[in-house]
Amino acid sequence: MGFMDKAKKLAEQAQEKLDEAQQQFQGGQQEPSKDDGVRYDEHGRPIQEGPPAGDAPPPSAQPPEAPAEPAPEPSGEGGAESNPDPFKPIQ
Repeated sequence: MGFMDKAKKLAEQAQEKLDEAQQQFQGGQQEPSKDDGVRYDEHGRPIQEGPPAGDAPPPSAQPPEAPAEPAPEPSGEGGAESNPDPFKPIQ
């Protein structure tokens, strides 16, 4: 029984140390202040929010680019199309 008594005593000491460490850890954590503007979901991930409703996004300094010109269609002469329609029946 001497071995079992020692094991029980060591287990109790280990549990006490775990309880102390957990209390210190929880005491060091602080609730996030409501002023920081970051909200978290139930899994602790930050919630991405858009700009506030009354604010308009800042205008960009550069004008938007014009869409690229489409490439000219290859003429169907001299062979198979480079990108045939898979649903078009074979003639």
